[in-house]
Amino acid sequence: MSSKEYERGNALLQQGHASQAAQVFQSLIQRSGDDAYAHAGLGHALLQLGREAEARDALLRACSLSDRISHAYGGLAWLALKQGDAGTARNMAGRAIALYPSDAASHFVLAQVQLAEGRMDESEATFARAAKLDARYVEARNALGSAAFDRGQFAAAARHFGAYARGRPNDAKAWLNFGLSLARAGDMQAARAPLQRAAELAPDQVKPAALLVSVLLEAGGDHAELIAALNRLVALSPDALDARLTLARTLIAEHRYAEAKPHLRHALRLDPRCLVARWLDFQRPDDVVQDEAARAAYLQRWREGIAWFEQLDWNDAQLARQADETLASTTNFYLAYLGQPLLDEHRRNAAVVRKLTQLAAPGAVEAPLRRIGRKRRKIAVFSASLTNHSVERMWSGALLRLDPAEFELAVFSPAERDTQGAQRWRDAGAHFDAGNRTAGVWVTAIQAFEPDIMLFPDIGMHQFVQALASLRHAPVQLTTWGHPVTSGMATIDYFLGADAFEPEDAQAHYSEILVRLPRTGVWLERPVRGAAVARTEDTSVRLLCVQSISKLHAAHDALFARILAASPQARLDVLCSATAQDAAALERRMRAEFANAGIDFDARCRVYARLPLERYQAFIDAADVCLDSLDFSGCITTLDAIASDKPVVTLPGALARGRQTSGILRLLELPELIAASADDYVRIAVRAAADSAWRAELQTRIRERKAVLFEDAAAVAALADFLREVEHPSLRDA
Repeated sequence: MSSKEYERGNALLQQGHASQAAQVFQSLIQRSGDDAYAHAGLGHALLQLGREAEARDALLRACSLSDRISHAYGGLAWLALKQGDAGTARNMAGRAIALYPSDAASHFVLAQVQLAEGRMDESEATFARAAKLDARYVEARNALGSAAFDRGQFAAAARHFGAYARGRPNDAKAWLNFGLSLARAGDMQAARAPLQRAAELAPDQVKPAALLVSVLLEAGGDHAELIAALNRLVALSPDALDARLTLARTLIAEHRYAEAKPHLRHALRLDPRCLVARWLDFQRPDDVVQDEAARAAYLQRWREGIAWFEQLDWNDAQLARQADETLASTTNFYLAYLGQPLLDEHRRNAAVVRKLTQLAAPGAVEAPLRRIGRKRRKIAVFSASLTNHSVERMWSGALLRLDPAEFELAVFSPAERDTQGAQRWRDAGAHFDAGNRTAGVWVTAIQAFEPDIMLFPDIGMHQFVQALASLRHAPVQLTTWGHPVTSGMATIDYFLGADAFEPEDAQAHYSEILVRLPRTGVWLERPVRGAAVARTEDTSVRLLCVQSISKLHAAHDALFARILAASPQARLDVLCSATAQDAAALERRMRAEFANAGIDFDARCRVYARLPLERYQAFIDAADVCLDSLDFSGCITTLDAIASDKPVVTLPGALARGRQTSGILRLLELPELIAASADDYVRIAVRAAADSAWRAELQTRIRERKAVLFEDAAAVAALADFLREVEHPSLRDA
């Protein structure tokens, strides 16, 4: 063998001149056919030229002439790997490494074989060895990632891109590819960190920010992380309509309305006919914590917003494309918290919702009116609140006690998950179907059941419940005081109310026919309470208000300040079931009124954000007196207080939703806790705080009488009687 010729051939190979290198090695072979190194060199030149069959022959010839040429075995290993012959690739790479432990190429081939065989740890160690021997194999790992990604092998691509990114920690594209591969492989949680790193390394690039947002939306979880990512994306792409809307919706989900509104209004500047932005902008208030002027402004803006929708041309195809997303965005929930019937507003809202639902589910055929007659009646229940929710506590007891010989139950829930609470329904023989679906899919599922009676326990609490209720799925359709507000819908025939809560003129508050079920109208399980922990930390009288922040409008501030001013021995805890940010805003508003009354807020009052159930119950157990909210009273919270023998002071409103606590107190024969005015409310609360003997007497009477509120068989019987006989109002006398 001429060493100079051989070196020239190798140099040409390394320079990428494979044809010239092949000629050099062929010349050497012509001189000496037994030149193993020349055959090996020719084999590698032919590999570069893509002439794989000839290359394999040359490499095999080299190995037959000498078993000491490592790169000949290495070349055969590479060929076998490419042809999918893992066993041969493993053996050839092993022989090459045994001959020359620093053969980076053979280590790289062996690592790929180990990866294909699922030997992940060994594979990564071998890849690392190849890269340590030759830095070019760090880049080769990136190429493997690209090839795997192009083949749709995203998990393998993620492994390669991940190793490459860790070797190039400041390479934004490497982290982007790693995160994207994980996302395509379906591992959204794992994709978050590399995409976050990519966005940090390339803060001026839209693609990493957009991919991170997409992954966070798919993964779910922490809204704070998503909001930060969306803010970054919106800053990079200010006119990205979808990003604006997603950011606004996410902020609204966190009750950060004041931050959301500018994004909605920017979206409307980009597209004045963006239905989602316009619907959210007028349905949601600017802030949860409002004064009276803000409440009035909200109602005026609401009326202007619904008027804009009423003038739309509903035959416009552009509206149909936006209908489902608009329905899924929000309900008219906050109208219920203004202390007024607003029957006309609810009807107007219902009419627009029906138009949107008809666009979102264009194939839906509504059920015709027909007499149900005497038979086993099929009842479909549609609610997102029938597992682990206060609506479940109110209505599942009565529904589950209906005689299955008379009634066939099917429960449909647009909640995103099928919780353990669903098992209660299945155990009772009811069909239960849950999931996050479009309006059209739900229409099909419900109508396949062919219900005689359709029950929506809480219209207004969930977007798709409101949407589905706007269509007719059964001859008779009902709603209940699960959300104690009229639906305003022509498709809802009856409202199942509680006689204990409704005023004499109650029918005027409903678009539906009001059915006054006896007492509370529901079957409530008797609460099981452990022994309350004795208070030892202080001797003050503990006043407690446990109501959602939406109910605690500004009139409460002066009321509470007056009570504390006249009760120097008392302190007040407010559990507002809100985010920490909203709780802090409520506290700031209350502080101003307390300061005007000369009350040291820090010494006498504390506002708490949303608490775990056990802490909520602990506050009730520690309280001496509970203070009800105005206009929209407590119900479940009042029942929980009564279950713990706590007196509750209330001022009934004009509507059923403001009379729930007073109705409960009347059933307990405790009218002395029901105020006739704000001044009377203060008087009762001050007396309860000052007179421990009176409090003890009230607690004894509650303890002796509270059983009347729970496990009410008469309520179940009344509900069954109604469901057994009810027909559509137009057919009752047929």
